[in-house]
Amino acid sequence: MLILEGKYVVQPNKKLAIYAEGKTLPAGTLESDIEALQKKCQGEGRCDVQVNTQHGIMRGTLIEKKPYKFSGWHFEGHLAFPPKA
Repeated sequence: MLILEGKYVVQPNKKLAIYAEGKTLPAGTLESDIEALQKKCQGEGRCDVQVNTQHGIMRGTLIEKKPYKFSGWHFEGHLAFPPKA
């Protein structure tokens, strides 16, 4: 499981998209997280992650989305809260 260090904003449906292209990174996104995603997940097309969100720590699987005509390279997926210990 890849643990990302940035603080990400999850949509109400618990969907997260991390965009890696553009002149500036979205707020809360760290360059080190982008590098880790590219290194670990880009070849497989998916990876399990743990992220810090506005609701606390959440886990899920992000899937690689290849660039289209009007969108850049990114990963997206749905997150859930980890089970209570």
